[in-house]
Amino acid sequence: MRGLLYKAFSALGQGKVARIEADSADPRAAQLRKMHQIVSENASTRFGKEHGFAAIKTWEDFNSAVKIRDYEGFRGYIEDVMAGADGVLTVEKPQMFATTSGTTDKPKFIPITPGYIKEFREASVVSGYHLLRTFPKINQGTALVVTSPAEEGRTSCGIPYGSMSGSLFKNEPFLVKKYISPVPYEVFLIKDYESKYYALLRAALSLPVAVFYTLNPSTIQLMCRKLQNHGEQLIKDVRDGTTTAPVPLDQVTLNALKVIAKPDAKRARELAELFEKGQFTPEKIWPTLQVVSCWTKAAAAFYLSDFPKYFGQTPICDITYGASEGRGTVFLSPEKQMLAINSHFFEFVPEEEMDSTNPTILLADQLEVGQNYFILFTTSAGLYRYNINDVVKVTGYHNRTPLLDFQYKGGNISSFTGEKITELQVTQAMQSVLATTNSGVRFFTVIPQFRPEPHYELWIESETTAGDSEPEPSKLAAFLAQRFDQELSRLNIEYETKRASLRLGPVTFRSIKRGTYEAFREHLTARGTPDTQIKISHLNPKAETMDFLAARLLPEESFVESR
Repeated sequence: MRGLLYKAFSALGQGKVARIEADSADPRAAQLRKMHQIVSENASTRFGKEHGFAAIKTWEDFNSAVKIRDYEGFRGYIEDVMAGADGVLTVEKPQMFATTSGTTDKPKFIPITPGYIKEFREASVVSGYHLLRTFPKINQGTALVVTSPAEEGRTSCGIPYGSMSGSLFKNEPFLVKKYISPVPYEVFLIKDYESKYYALLRAALSLPVAVFYTLNPSTIQLMCRKLQNHGEQLIKDVRDGTTTAPVPLDQVTLNALKVIAKPDAKRARELAELFEKGQFTPEKIWPTLQVVSCWTKAAAAFYLSDFPKYFGQTPICDITYGASEGRGTVFLSPEKQMLAINSHFFEFVPEEEMDSTNPTILLADQLEVGQNYFILFTTSAGLYRYNINDVVKVTGYHNRTPLLDFQYKGGNISSFTGEKITELQVTQAMQSVLATTNSGVRFFTVIPQFRPEPHYELWIESETTAGDSEPEPSKLAAFLAQRFDQELSRLNIEYETKRASLRLGPVTFRSIKRGTYEAFREHLTARGTPDTQIKISHLNPKAETMDFLAARLLPEESFVESR
């Protein structure tokens, strides 16, 4: 049945794939059609009337009528929709709101309409088709998906809000949930952090997993750690057909798990042998595994350093660029992520012009390879010329349509004296250090410090534990800080110049208590942040993150003289 489902999926996807392939030869025409469709369908809305949608005939009209906005520019409209007002941003009523963190202390609520779901799935079908073509043996197993609850609450007028990915997962057709993504949705409703991961792994051990498919590589890294921590009990549960989570599960969840987590003495013996040999890793546990699909770009790349010891030679592919606000790219091949020209209407602003009063606005066919741009989304969900504050880089073209890589969130740039270091640069610097030193770092972040002189400070959670042959955490952190300073100088010529002229002091370090990173993830999930959306910055983190980490710093170390 699984094979037949994959064949049906491929057959159904061929039309969408053929359409985007044809449109990629003339992306401007495809994009202008999308713009006209969205504008004309919503001309009668309050926003449409206020901005003269009915009179918009050309992109120049659209550019004149609608200004660029971030979420705060839409918040008032969205709050009216949440209170029950109709026809505010879209003719269609939202079926839910996707929750995501904002730049202020208030969360963002992204309206999700039926038309937007169709747009979003357009890119998903194309990406899935190409992923299956690239790794055809995926059809021999299941997908291990990690998601969050579809409903966290309801607005005053009764519209649910929660995780969009959770909603999509929950509403998959019965046969898809049974044969392709069979982990029960009830698992993702488990409140206890440790127990949720335990139940997820318990279910997965009874499945022929062919693909790990989740946004956040830190989530996958965490799952692999939990495999080691709970290995013996998980194997016992596989043998007995039970699920002995750290906090007992309710009967509804246990019943859902029993559908796939049946007693299996043979499987338990296989797993026990792997555990005894020190080979209790995904690569060995699931011989059906074909690919791991997750974020691989920018700051997320830091968490990939542990993947070889868990996944061996299993390919790691980028899951494509996107967010609750929109789907930015489609997967064509492991190194080709193309702009999703049939999903939304996109515009681009050169990175250096974003804060100017009259920035250059470019369409998809006007971008230059190697350049960075802020990306603007116009979608059927009612976000028009929406600045998601993401910087993307053009890596090439497929036909005439750009290939994009996400770089970093705009604004997360630190500069005392004009060095303008980015989160991508600090991530790359740490990756280079770790690659050449074979040191273990669980988490790090870089904090600008003003005293006793302007400099940057590394806060590091070491992997080492008492008794390891690695240096003590303070000695390791001192060594990493020195090497990090050198790598950052190599990556950023302005930083190198400022260091040489003594306008910036050497990188210093602080060690963080072991277990802090995981404790903070648990803290965020307990407060309602979807696990798959947890992104802790490697440069100048938010105040809440800073406070949490600062409370767990080990005693202060001395300055490290970097060369």
